[in-house]
Amino acid sequence: MESKIAYLNVELAAVAEREKKEKKERRRDKKERERERGEDCGSKGGREQEEGDENDKSGKESEGDEE
Repeated sequence: MESKIAYLNVELAAVAEREKKEKKERRRDKKERERERGEDCGSKGGREQEEGDENDKSGKESEGDEE
C-alpha cells in the first residue's frame, strides 16, 4: 500500500509541474498576442484614437449646423 501512495505522490507532483509549465506558456502566449495586437494598431492608444476621431466628426457636424 505504501508503494502505491509513493507512486501516486510522484505522479501528483508530475501533474502539478506540467500544469505549472502550461500556465506559464499560456501567460507567455497571451502577452505575445497582446504585443502583436498593439503593433497592428500602430499605437498604444488605438481605442483612444478611435474615440478622438468620433469627437472630431461631431465637431465638424456642429460647424455645418451653424451655416
